[in-house]
Formats: sequence, structure tokens, C-alpha cells
Amino acid sequence: MKTQEESHRNITWLLESTDPALLHQVHRDLLKAPAVQCHTLQEATLETGWVKELLDRQQPDGTWSHDVYNPKWTCAHYVLYELIQLGVPDHLDRLRLAARKLLSYPLGEDGGINYAHTVRYSDVCINGMILSINLYFKTDPQLLKPVLDYVMKTIMPDGGWNCTYLQGAVHSSLHTTISVLEGLLAYRECIGKDSPAINLAIEKGVEFILKHQLYISDHTGEVIKDEFFRFPFPVRWKYDILRCLDLFQRHKIPYDVRIRPALDRIEASRLKSGRWRAVSQPGKTFFVLERNGTESRWNTLRAMRVLTYYQQGR
Repeated sequence: MKTQEESHRNITWLLESTDPALLHQVHRDLLKAPAVQCHTLQEATLETGWVKELLDRQQPDGTWSHDVYNPKWTCAHYVLYELIQLGVPDHLDRLRLAARKLLSYPLGEDGGINYAHTVRYSDVCINGMILSINLYFKTDPQLLKPVLDYVMKTIMPDGGWNCTYLQGAVHSSLHTTISVLEGLLAYRECIGKDSPAINLAIEKGVEFILKHQLYISDHTGEVIKDEFFRFPFPVRWKYDILRCLDLFQRHKIPYDVRIRPALDRIEASRLKSGRWRAVSQPGKTFFVLERNGTESRWNTLRAMRVLTYYQQGR
């Protein structure tokens, strides 16, 4: 962080929010508040704010729209993923049932869950997210074995993943890799670190990202995509460096000198106020909480917890 004074100003500004979802994570991640206080704030998300707005739109059949994956971002798959990012309590039966419903779709010819009616093969990125969603809502890991087996067998030689692995891709995608890593890290958190195969897959996936310093081509040395420096929240399926480092800090991935350029990029993306701007990935939503380009409490929170976690590497 630039200065302690600026950090205090930002936290004071964050605490002016009336949304308990944001307040819960500020108290948990920045203020290191007692667990009982954090729990109270988390449960309050069921009564008011963004989480309640999304819960109120759930339909009697447990979905949010006519299809589990369409339209984006108002389908069950992405609403559940959004609720996780907002820190919804994991004990709601209706959300647990909605998560299980994602597993009711048939397997593709290559083994993963396949939402599509016209495509024979599964989507690696989607299956990584299915792991994350179901593990958050306490689905028995044994029920997720087909999904786990699928993402484990689709690791590419460079250590990452790519949804187009059957269409001739010879190099992994950061977009796909981050989604699968998120799922595998959630799986390991659930079962413990006793699986050498899962540990190795995570190690390879993290190394693939670090090899690229989070955004640099290992072939040309150039920036892969400028959009990696835009930070959409809620996160959908696209990769960006803040999404990556927020995942890394959450799962205590240690500092590596190769993340230094990405940390510098996050620092440099501050507004003059010392905060970060709101960004959203285009698509249909139920409502807009933070307008594009305005000061974003959520991105400020996310950037602050990443920079705070990795500050020892400066």
C-alpha cells in the first residue's frame, strides 16, 4: 500500500457501505475482526443488500432463468458463482440444491459435465467452476469425482488447461487455467493435502501462470492481452491479474518474484483518490451495483487485500 494514511482512508470509505456482504469481507480480510463479528455480518447478507437481491430472484425450481447457463449472467451457474464471491452463507438448502442441480446434466463424450444440447464435448472452464460452486456449498467430494477426473485428465503438457484442447490447441489458456485452479484449490481445501496427484496439478497450474509473470507471453515477451489489467467484478469467466492474485492470496500461495510486475500493475491502476475503478464484463444482469468507471468499493477491497498479503515481497 502507498501509505498507512491512505489505507486508513480507504478502509473508512469502505465501512461507509451499507451492504453487509462488503462489510463482512472488509472486517474479515482487512480488519481481521473476531470470527463472531464476521459471522454476524455474513448472516446479515440474507436480510439486506446485494446477496438478498439475488436470492429474491431465485425461482421455485431453484434456478434464476430458463436455462442453467443462459442468459449470462442471470443463469443458475453464474448467479451461484456470484453469490460465492459475495460470501453468501453456505448453509442455505436452496442454494445447496441449486448447486447439485448443476451435476444433473449429462457427461460429454470426454467425461465432464456438459450443459450444451448440441455440442458433444464438455467445457473445461465450466467444469472447473462447477467444482468451485459445489465445494463451496458442501457437496460430497465423491459426487464430484467425474468432474475432478475430467479436469485432471485434460492438463496440457505445459501444465495449464485450455477449453480448445480438442480443437488443436497446443498452449494452455490463462482464462481456462484460472478457473480450473480455483476448483482444484477448493477441492484440496475440502479433502486436505493428502492427494499427490491434486497437489502436483495445482503446482503445475500455478507454475504455468508464474512462468508468464501473470500476463506476459513466454514466446514474445509482450503483454498477452491489455484486458488482463481490467478488473471486472463480479468475476465471470475471464482472467485478469487481480482475479489471479486474489485467488492466490486466498489460498496462501507464497510470494514469488515473478508476481512483482503484476503487483506493480495493480498499484499503478489506482485512481488519483487512491481507490480502484469499477469494471464489469458485458452481459445481461439483474442489476448494476457499481457503474463502470466509478470508484469501486469491491475492487478497492480486492486490491487492498492482495497488496497487503504480498507486501512482504516488496
